[in-house]
Amino acid sequence: MTQSTAIVDEKSGIEQRFDSWLLERVRQRRGPERLPLTLKYRHIYVLPTRFGVGFGVLLALMVIGGLNFNNNMILMLGFLLAAVAQLTTLLTYRNLVGIRIEAIISKPVFVDEPARYRVILRNPEERSRFAIRALSPEAVDCIDLGPQHTGKLELQQITVRRGWMPMDPFRIENSYPLGLFRAWSVIIPVARCLVYPKPALHPPPLPQTGRGDEGTAHQGEGEHFHGLREFQPGDPLRRIAWRTSARHQKLYSRVMEDPREEACELNWYLLGSGDTEEKLSILAAWILRAERNQIPYSLEMPGDALPADMGEEHRDTCLKILALYRS
Repeated sequence: MTQSTAIVDEKSGIEQRFDSWLLERVRQRRGPERLPLTLKYRHIYVLPTRFGVGFGVLLALMVIGGLNFNNNMILMLGFLLAAVAQLTTLLTYRNLVGIRIEAIISKPVFVDEPARYRVILRNPEERSRFAIRALSPEAVDCIDLGPQHTGKLELQQITVRRGWMPMDPFRIENSYPLGLFRAWSVIIPVARCLVYPKPALHPPPLPQTGRGDEGTAHQGEGEHFHGLREFQPGDPLRRIAWRTSARHQKLYSRVMEDPREEACELNWYLLGSGDTEEKLSILAAWILRAERNQIPYSLEMPGDALPADMGEEHRDTCLKILALYRS
């Protein structure tokens, strides 16, 4: 199985107009596709490729030459090649029909990062499928599917604004086995990707307002007393609690800690008046910086508030609030 991603070549004006006409026709007849979706005969179109058109012109010239010179061998070869070419239309169609689009998955990204949609395909039959491609306006990806095999194709889409970004229509196609004909299906998916605000490149320092909860302390080489535990080999002698050890007739060591910084409050109202997107960018940068420095942080926005916490789930929840904020 091979997989690659590349930028699709620019199309001619005729192809663009044809694609637009076809997309509008599919949108009117079928509308958005609910997944999972099995590609059936009514979903698939078959037309010759550029190479197929050139091959057809060559066959026509060959037949005309055979008729002109009354050469039966050229005529037989021409009709034989035409029969083979006609047979490939069925093979191309059968290579695509029956494939099941299980799901489309995407992870959140930041503005200006490409949204990556993973199209999950499954071959439910006991025969292989070759060179199945997915094409979007920005990318193309290709995969082979073995019998009863599941694979994924990845398509990218440019992001320009925060919030939910719906996935653009794309095509599933193949030109197996000879490249003379192309069978494809237009997919209008019900899929979307969450786009976070772009973090500010040079945000102000993290605010320390003193309103957050204390972070968890680091135990070890600190200056603050945390508690006692039984002495273990390797503990420094200066850490031994001699009075407690004498009272209990057993050695005890003092456990020290280095307390964490106080949680910072990321407050929309502390940023004052200004551009909404700029303020969201600063908050996004603060969230990433606090998470990177392992400092608990809270978030207060108009209509939303989260207490101080840390971790991937807390970070994603905060960024989602910023992405979906509407002033």
